[in-house]
Amino acid sequence: EYKAARYAATKQEDNKSNITIGKATEKYIESKKNILSPSTIKGYSYILNHYFKGISDIKIKDITQEIVQSCLNDFAAEYSPKTCRNFHGLLSAVLKIHRPEMILRTTLPQKQKSRIYVPDQQEVEQISKLTVGTAVYIPFILATQCGLRASEISGLEIKDVHHDYIEITQARVAGYKKEKDGVLKQPKSISGYRKIPIDEKLYSILINNAVGNRIYPYKSSVISNAWTRFRQKNELNKPLTFHALRHHFASKCLLLGIPQKYISELMGHHDTVMIERVYQHTFPSAMAGYANQLRQCGADFVNAKQS
Repeated sequence: EYKAARYAATKQEDNKSNITIGKATEKYIESKKNILSPSTIKGYSYILNHYFKGISDIKIKDITQEIVQSCLNDFAAEYSPKTCRNFHGLLSAVLKIHRPEMILRTTLPQKQKSRIYVPDQQEVEQISKLTVGTAVYIPFILATQCGLRASEISGLEIKDVHHDYIEITQARVAGYKKEKDGVLKQPKSISGYRKIPIDEKLYSILINNAVGNRIYPYKSSVISNAWTRFRQKNELNKPLTFHALRHHFASKCLLLGIPQKYISELMGHHDTVMIERVYQHTFPSAMAGYANQLRQCGADFVNAKQS
């Protein structure tokens, strides 16, 4: 009985390692689809279908560190460091299940420091006039004045909009099986549940422009694509992505002197790390003002010394 059990376990292990990387990854994605976010599952599927072609037919038992490193080296010549890391991350997760004894020590391409564009108040006011009557009018307001993500805008309903605040309780993201209207899900994290103050005028604009029970009746990808077309049509700065409008809101809060703890709560972050690392920017116009103040302080100091 002992030998039979040992043989069965060994056979099961052999079958597990005989599976190809492509098939193992498919099984991994399927096992996570009710646990992870639909957008994460969609991202995994995209990586499998587009980036795993070179290793998809290799059996799990035949994969080596050398093969992984060589594959990643070729991959890095064509794709960004972030894409390379996403590819390696998914592969590592699959191997941990089928080859738990294998510890990858792959050398990954160095991360690139991304340039974050933060539109200042003057730029936002100028763009605001251009958005009136366009498809990006409501998303633009919600991103710049409330700091909402595109998925949160898509998930916003009339019941969430009150006279003096907006309550974020859900988000609408792209689905695994390309659902036409996306998939409703909980916020990105527990911190995503939050209330954002608004005034009566913004309340009226949102309610009067609502379609059915939704404040904006399109999924997040439609919002992003609409913004890209709007930006190109009006010849706005290319780094001014829709997410950059959210950067504007966070930086505006910093300039108003709001403590970082409260800004992180308004943005839906669980701590201030993201505020310090990503959103700690000042508008160019504000920096110019501070520079003038420093010059004046220097001039006053020199004048005082001379007198």
